[in-house]
Amino acid sequence: MTLWSTVASTLRTRRRLSVAGISAAVLGPLLGAAYMLAMASWAGRAAALDEKEGGAQARQIDAVVHGPFGGEVHRMEMAIAAAAILVGVLLGVAASTLVALRDRVVVAPRPRSFARRMWSLAALIVGLHAGLELWAMARHPQLYAGAWYARGGWRRTVQLLATDVLGPRRTAYLVLLACAAYVAGPVARWREWPERASQATELLAARVEDWAMRSWGRRRTLALCLAVGVALSLFGASVAHTPAASARPASAARGSLSTRDPPRAPTSGAVRASNVAKRPNVLVIAADSLRADRLDPRTAPHLSALADRGTRFDSAYVSLPRTFPSWVTILTGRHPHHHGIRSMFPRWEERTRDFDAVPERLAGAGWSTGVVSDYAGDIFSRIDLGFGAVGVPEFDFRQLVRQRALEVETPLLPVLDSSLGRVAFPVLREMNDAADPSLLAASAVRRMRALEAQGPFFLVVFFSTAHFPYAAPAPYYRRFTDSSYRGRFKYHKPVGLGREAPPDERDETQVRALYDGAVLAIDDAAQSILDALESDGIADDTIVVVTADHGETLYDHGHGQGHGDHLFGDEGTHVPLVVVDPRHPRAAREDAIVRDVDIAPTLYALTGVSPPADLDGRSLVPALDGQPLPPALAYAETELWFTEEIPGLPSELRLPYPGIARLTEVDTQHGDQVVLEREMRPLTIMARHRMVRDERWKLIYVPTRRGVRWMLYDTRDDPGEVQDVAAAHPDVVARLQGELWLWMRRDPSMTERGGYLVPREVGEHGLGDDLGLVRLGDASGHGGT
Repeated sequence: MTLWSTVASTLRTRRRLSVAGISAAVLGPLLGAAYMLAMASWAGRAAALDEKEGGAQARQIDAVVHGPFGGEVHRMEMAIAAAAILVGVLLGVAASTLVALRDRVVVAPRPRSFARRMWSLAALIVGLHAGLELWAMARHPQLYAGAWYARGGWRRTVQLLATDVLGPRRTAYLVLLACAAYVAGPVARWREWPERASQATELLAARVEDWAMRSWGRRRTLALCLAVGVALSLFGASVAHTPAASARPASAARGSLSTRDPPRAPTSGAVRASNVAKRPNVLVIAADSLRADRLDPRTAPHLSALADRGTRFDSAYVSLPRTFPSWVTILTGRHPHHHGIRSMFPRWEERTRDFDAVPERLAGAGWSTGVVSDYAGDIFSRIDLGFGAVGVPEFDFRQLVRQRALEVETPLLPVLDSSLGRVAFPVLREMNDAADPSLLAASAVRRMRALEAQGPFFLVVFFSTAHFPYAAPAPYYRRFTDSSYRGRFKYHKPVGLGREAPPDERDETQVRALYDGAVLAIDDAAQSILDALESDGIADDTIVVVTADHGETLYDHGHGQGHGDHLFGDEGTHVPLVVVDPRHPRAAREDAIVRDVDIAPTLYALTGVSPPADLDGRSLVPALDGQPLPPALAYAETELWFTEEIPGLPSELRLPYPGIARLTEVDTQHGDQVVLEREMRPLTIMARHRMVRDERWKLIYVPTRRGVRWMLYDTRDDPGEVQDVAAAHPDVVARLQGELWLWMRRDPSMTERGGYLVPREVGEHGLGDDLGLVRLGDASGHGGT
């Protein structure tokens, strides 16, 4: 009987230990994986229901996504499921660890049953995930605003608690405190801590010794579990980053379009070795949508201080205020109608020209060249301008599908929105709500040091956070905002498809404050790059240029918000331009008009590299030495209108054409790029507004269905440009009209007809006649101002 009791007791003990072992090693990860899979599935279904309620353009885009690219959707679903399993396993392991710690610190009256252990683990997994999401929500609230704040009710209250009461640091402390309180157990048993701590230490030492002596079979089991986790992670990464057909231009053989490719070797190593000391580094720090008036001590203290050490050009203008064409203009020194990139969606044949740009010429002369950026810099992955190292997100329709799938997975974003998560899912870098200037600055410093090791370098660092939706992380997004604001733009300015109600005065104030916070975030990040120049001892050998691809209209004087839609007001075309060259230590401010086409000639002059013969700009180096610049005129044109209703641009001041969903198509033959439909290009080029300006006057060419209007603004007496004074100054109109026509006629694809600038292939009756868009015959009698 005694023997039987002993055997039975031993079996019960082994069974209890076996159950406990299964709970600790398997149950937690299984529960975590199941929970995260359920949360990811719920988030995806909720987003699908919201999309069904979207506008017409949203439904058109959705039809394309689930049509030809349905396979990509399924691949992303598999990758998200793999990521959910991995995150759930990690949460389960953390929960199991907490349970094990509590069991060691607090001796329960009786061992946990399987059910009790399961419910404890489940509650901990839910709690840990909730704490993690609360912390991430406080850190980068824009990623969660659509699923939480925008839905109102208790969800809004939760996000406000995270952002306005706790913040990232307090949330992290609260989660750690809650975990400690759980492990500590009831307050009544805290007096037993010293004894339990001693026992736990002894047990830990024994376990470590036991681990060292374990059989290969147990280690093999653990290794297998780890291998499965790693395999799931790699599977998710590979599925999420399945390469599409090559989207690289044919000329890409001259330079890499991959962030993993090494910088291109210079054309002549001998030339580099002999002249390294004579060749300055060039660092271009640029920010998307950075207005000239924001380069001040309030919103950009570091860059403003840098500008005070160099030459600051106070009247710098861009030729086309949209990212893609503007950067090609900056780096080629040619106007858009000269280099051929006229929109954000150029076709294959437009992107594959030899642009003979600054990076290509400098690389040929011995510089190592590179560009790094976040989401707005994806344009550099679609065109070869001669950069040797390109560290930017990729852009094609498959990437849009991937982004669409990931941005709704808020349960996973707390883990995926990280450096490691962006390795597994590179498309996260394409999400405009996830732009973090500090992450980009760290990447820029790494790239700079890699280039620096090879000799003189030319590096462009392009920040995107100041572009709408102005989604800066904490604490920047709330730095200038009103904490009592509870409107729809609490955390960012989402980009709609023509479904937004007009903002009120508080909304406009909030948007401006969000923009200013984004600028401040970029400024701090840029300073870390400048600090790296100093710490590496190369600041005195580096030319620093600060500029932007375009500005931003922020409801100034009733002109709406955004850029590229119209030319009323200077906010969209007026950009900062600063050149700091240690060889030209004179600090100065230059008031003469300068243009984006002047930047490339200036860089050629500063580096001593021979420029192309057909540049549209001139060198600004004389201004660095205090010499006056000859007078110049600034020209500009608008770009595509994405919607049929444009805030700040009355319908009577535009030639109408369809919205972006009907303007573009997917070029499946060249990497699934989103491109402008070939037959729509002539109409969109004809419909553009164009301008010319001198130091005082701005003249705008505005084609309408009733004829061409010429609108004149006195920017000295009317800086907001709200009063058209063309009738009062016919002599100024005539002078600037002649200058603008000279510039417009340089476009080889356009000609003048009936007072309009029209495509050379336009028919006798007009363009888009089958859609009733414009009939030149009917409008020919309306060519006045």
